[in-house]
Amino acid sequence: MPRRRARRKGPAKTWYQVYAVDVFPNQWIGETPASDPDKLMDRNVEVVVRDVTGDFMHEKYKLWFRIFKVDGNKAYARFVKEMLNRDYMRSIVQRRSSRIDVQSEGVAKDGNEVRVFTLIVTSVRIRSSQKSAIRKRVDEYVRSLIPEHTVEELIKSFIFGEPVPVTSEIQKIASKVAPIKYVELRKMVLLKPAEVAPEIPVEVEQEVEGGSPGGGEG
Repeated sequence: MPRRRARRKGPAKTWYQVYAVDVFPNQWIGETPASDPDKLMDRNVEVVVRDVTGDFMHEKYKLWFRIFKVDGNKAYARFVKEMLNRDYMRSIVQRRSSRIDVQSEGVAKDGNEVRVFTLIVTSVRIRSSQKSAIRKRVDEYVRSLIPEHTVEELIKSFIFGEPVPVTSEIQKIASKVAPIKYVELRKMVLLKPAEVAPEIPVEVEQEVEGGSPGGGEG
């Protein structure tokens, strides 16, 4: 009988606790395994905002962070992308409404270059000229907003309405052209990170190892 080949055992893997350094600084966002800490560099970790806030209303938002530093069994990650749940998007764009996508770019206050995709849904079907008018007005507003705020502030303003009630402001701007039903941050991506990496929050560095709240596997 042919001899069975013994399976080669790979190097043992260690689980690393991943912490965000921006958007939700100090927040534990998951854990991920690696046989070598160098293999964690540039690995993406996905988290649903509801897992951070505990609010079911935030289930529709997902954030991605990218690991840029490892220290002991802790890995630190910075924001790279936000996306709105596709099932939720399909549910709000109805037959008798119109969908308007607005794409805006700029360099945030913290030096990160971002692209912001705003989703607007009208209460009634509107003409192409109205869509263009809304797109222009909202793009001007978002472009003026980006350099005045950090990435963390932009994300939190769109999702939580603080420090700036962005979706309410966009609704006011767009409502001058047509009745608006929904305004959402469909997507935000980091085009180019700031030259200086964000600082590791002191609270995370000094934290005593133990059970971590929220999150899941990275």
